[in-house]
Amino acid sequence: MAQCRVGAARARSLLVALASLVLMASGCASREAPAAQQAAFTRTVDLSQVVREDVPYLPGEPPTRIGRAADGSVFQLQIGARTGTLLRVVSATESDLRTVDQLSPRDLVLPAVVIDVRDQAQDYAGYRLSPAELDSWEQRYGSIPPGSMVLLVTGWDVRWGDPAAYLDQDGSGSLMAPAFGDEVAATLLDERGAAGLGIDAPGMSYMPPSGSRLLLENLTSLEQLPPTGAMIVVGALKLQAAQSSPARVIALIP
Repeated sequence: MAQCRVGAARARSLLVALASLVLMASGCASREAPAAQQAAFTRTVDLSQVVREDVPYLPGEPPTRIGRAADGSVFQLQIGARTGTLLRVVSATESDLRTVDQLSPRDLVLPAVVIDVRDQAQDYAGYRLSPAELDSWEQRYGSIPPGSMVLLVTGWDVRWGDPAAYLDQDGSGSLMAPAFGDEVAATLLDERGAAGLGIDAPGMSYMPPSGSRLLLENLTSLEQLPPTGAMIVVGALKLQAAQSSPARVIALIP
């Protein structure tokens, strides 16, 4: 009987030990799983301009109006769909995707490629990125990967606080600001397969021959991003049947 009691005690001890090991293993797994799912980035950069009543806005857009309560809190906002940092969807006639509310979350999280041309563009409203400059960038950093958002750093965002300087009107109502050249835009979007173009300046113009593309305008702080490796998250308003929307754009940098 004593031997049976000793054997039973040992069996219970073994069962307790095995249960403890299982619990420890499952505990480790539960702790490790979230860590494995965490995004691999070390810092974030806000690429969005602050919305104020004195922000620059394009001709034809309504002026920005912010209604505040007595305590200063905002209770009403009037803003044009193409005012501030914004996302535009540009589509060929036969494309099924034509408005921002049709975009899926997957469409709004994109790898970023960053081309810095501040030395050439910051003080020159007529600057256009040339094919030679694109070739030079690709020789140094590699071909533009399909599905990426190509961001052009011009330094034009330093003028944001002065609407006349930012829009650089020449008196005729036409917009003057740095931009992607037409040939380069076609190369990036039609040949390289980029998902879209972004710039720290206003007023890009592009119409794809097929499908849809994304355009980001009035970005800021692009110089803080590396040439490759960052991801951007575009928080656009889900406006019904709208081809453009104000947006909060965040970069995730490894």
